[in-house]
Amino acid sequence: MKLLTATAYAQGLRVDDFHWAVEGELVTLRAFCDMHLDRPHGRCECGRVFVGLGSYYGTTTAMVRSFPEITEADYRAALRNSLDAQGWDACGADTEATRLIAEVSRLPVGAIVERFVDELAVRALSDADIGRVSDRR
Repeated sequence: MKLLTATAYAQGLRVDDFHWAVEGELVTLRAFCDMHLDRPHGRCECGRVFVGLGSYYGTTTAMVRSFPEITEADYRAALRNSLDAQGWDACGADTEATRLIAEVSRLPVGAIVERFVDELAVRALSDADIGRVSDRR
């Protein structure tokens, strides 16, 4: 299964980048406030942050990684447990998990992703991905 993980890779391409999450931990999207509907790079960071499931800290970049040992049920449980531990209502966790799994499944392993409110965009490829693409030429 392909999932999003926190990464410092490609940090600094935007002036408002930050990485406080634990490198490699699974991440999710946190709800965003109304300030970000029109301006994802405004004062509040919530429209561009991924949040670590274990650390609860944020990062503006996430990497697509493959976890063959993690099942969809495992990921759903981890997301519910994290939201519950953070004091968030975990009742929407299954819907969020379904959406993220579907979106990430279309992305290549090693892709560096950024968030713009409710949209994900590929920012870069990891060095390993770039090497694989070059090898195919």
